[in-house]
Amino acid sequence: MRQLHYIIFASIFGMLFLGCSLQTTVPASAKYMLKVKAQAKTATSSCYKNEVIRMAEVESSAMFSGRSIFYSSDDTQSYSYTKARWMESINKQFATLIMRSVTQTEIFKDVVPFRSRAKNELIFETGIYDFSQVIHKDGTSTVSLMVKVRIVEQYSRKIISNKTFTFTKSGLSGNIEGALNGYNTVVSELLKAINQWLLESCHIHEH
Repeated sequence: MRQLHYIIFASIFGMLFLGCSLQTTVPASAKYMLKVKAQAKTATSSCYKNEVIRMAEVESSAMFSGRSIFYSSDDTQSYSYTKARWMESINKQFATLIMRSVTQTEIFKDVVPFRSRAKNELIFETGIYDFSQVIHKDGTSTVSLMVKVRIVEQYSRKIISNKTFTFTKSGLSGNIEGALNGYNTVVSELLKAINQWLLESCHIHEH
């Protein structure tokens, strides 16, 4: 009887140990961040030079507030990469990248984050409407980006200027590496376009 108990105990212990061993061999999900170099050129003059702008929280659908990395097929079926995740949500990454880029232009007296207690005259709003990868039947993929930005006066709530930017990048590999390469490219283009738009909107603000 004792031998039977020993065999049962050894079997259970072995199964538990094997289970733990198997779990430790399962690779963890790789975590990624957008890697975009600074695109800002310092403005020589600006009508906003005496004004502080506050970065509002980025608005988007719920899928961009999490850390899953999604893709879709030509038939619009959506999936998420099982072994790849964002280190921070796309919303947070966009907020950081845009704020850094706008700050480096020195167009404004200062650029403050949403929760700052500093006083501000203007608000910078950002909405993400598309940030996606479509993998085609031939194995290539296309990434798309659509973002709307606006400058709003803090007290009157008047919209000084707004613009929608759309970018696509095709011919990418149909995997996570293709997605990251494409996203880094279109986000870089977005930051340059936002900086140019800010300078142009300054002339509207003056009038």
